Parts: sequence; C-alpha cells; structure tokens
Amino acid sequence: MKIRLLPILLFGTLLVSLSSCLSKVVLEDDIILQQNETQIQQYISAKKLTTQKASNGVYYTITNANPNGRVMALGDTVRLHYVISRLNGDKVDSSSVLGNRPFTFVNNGSNTNVFLKMLPYMHEGERATFILPSTLAGNSQVFPNLPANSPIRCDISFMKIYSEEVTIDEYVAKNKINVTEKVPLVSTTTGYTNYLRYIRVKEGAADVITGKVAKLKYTGRLLNGFVFDSNVSRTDSLNYTVGGTNSLVQGFAAGVAKMKLGEKATFIFASGLGYGRTGSGAKIPGESTLIFDVEMVALKDK
Repeated sequence: MKIRLLPILLFGTLLVSLSSCLSKVVLEDDIILQQNETQIQQYISAKKLTTQKASNGVYYTITNANPNGRVMALGDTVRLHYVISRLNGDKVDSSSVLGNRPFTFVNNGSNTNVFLKMLPYMHEGERATFILPSTLAGNSQVFPNLPANSPIRCDISFMKIYSEEVTIDEYVAKNKINVTEKVPLVSTTTGYTNYLRYIRVKEGAADVITGKVAKLKYTGRLLNGFVFDSNVSRTDSLNYTVGGTNSLVQGFAAGVAKMKLGEKATFIFASGLGYGRTGSGAKIPGESTLIFDVEMVALKDK
C-alpha cells in the first residue's frame, strides 16, 4: 500500500506553524502584561499609594469610605463622576463635574463596560482610585490620548446607585402595606426581572373568563402621591379583554389578569414594567414607579 507522504508532511508543517504563531501571541501578551505590572508597581511606589489587588487584576484604594452604602446589583442604574488618565498624568476622559452631568448607565453585566471592572469594589457614596492594566482597559486598541497596551488610572469621585425595587420595598415598609403577592416579571423592554406588588383590597366574587371584556375603574399615581390619571369620577370604564391582546403597560396587565369580578386591588411596580426610562408625557417622568388602584366593576361579552 502506498502512503502519500506529501499531504501528511504539509499538514504537519501547518500545525507547527500555527503552534509557533500561537506561542508568539501568548508570549507577546505575557510580555505586555509584565510590562504593565512593572509600570503599575513603579507608579504605586512613586505616588506612595496603598492599594489592594482585586482578583480580576485591578489595583484600587478607597479614599473616602462608606461601608454602609449599597453595593451595585444587576439592573441598577448607576450615576458617577470620573477622571481617566494615563500613568504619566495625561487626561484621557472624564465626566462633566462642572456641568453636574454624571455618567449614567444601567448595570447589565457587560464585559465591555470598563466601570463594571471597578465598581463591584465600591459602596455607594465612596471615592476611590483604580489602576487597571491594559488587558482591562482596551488592550491593544488605540483611543484618543491613549496608546495601545497602556495601563490607566481612574478616579471616581461620586457614585449613586438607584434601584426602584429597593425604593419600592422602602415605600411598602414605611406605609405598612401588606403585600398579598410579589410576582417576578421579566421586563419586555429591558430584559431584567422586576416585581409586581399585588395588594388585594377587596375579595372578588367570581373568576374572570377568557374572552370576556372586563370593565375597570382605576386611579394611577406616582410614589409621591401625584395622580396622573383616573377614570373613577368619569362615566366611562377601561375595557380589558381577558386573555386577549391589550394595549396596557406590562405591570398593569399582569395585575388585572390576577383579579376577579368585583375585586379591588392595588398594583405597585417599577418603570421596567411601566413606561421605562423615557416616561410618558409631562406627567410621568422617566424611571417612575407606578401605583394603580383598580376595581373590576363588570364582566361582559364582547
């Protein structure tokens, strides 16, 4: 039997070549990482900083501690002021402190958000200095005023975490509201889990039937008590087709779906189940928690 040696030899040569290239890339990455480490250690020593090294490779020091502050959680809205600079002191980027316009983002767990590599080590209200190797700060990418493979310093002077879910829980506790059911719902707009607080005020007499049209009386208000809509004093009712497609915000629809004929209930839910970060008109600002007092007054055929 004849063995065709040429293809085998060529394949072997290719493997050796690929292995050599990969080894070269790995070696270059190791060299860059070591160079970064040397630069960072020299910088820390020159600036006489006392830092900790996190498991992800970030060096940091808390310059103004607030250990009782909240820690950022997935889905939180975060606002912060920051200054990013090279280790030689050249500023790369910053928020607008003078204009009081903090950088704002939603913690979605993204690996590409450089702040999510730092903020897990801070509490709300703290100030901190972070030093990041280039592997965590753009790596070989070139940005304005930041050459490739450059470690950076980031000073965070303000961090405010906003969670509607925490605010709602505080509101419920302060007003001694007895929540009948706390229902987890994945927001159709954000993809995050929010909770519908369902408070049964009056028991219903009969189950609703799919395909029937429920007549609803309601009052909608914000956490501060401002009433943005109501049909209680009007002769008309809001129609809701049970089990059908309705143009109601997600939290309201989920609450109504739990009601019985004659039932009165209150729904409380975050903006992720309502009008989101943009709000609705002048009466409902963005990121508004909504409260609805609802009564199912009738159930009829279409």
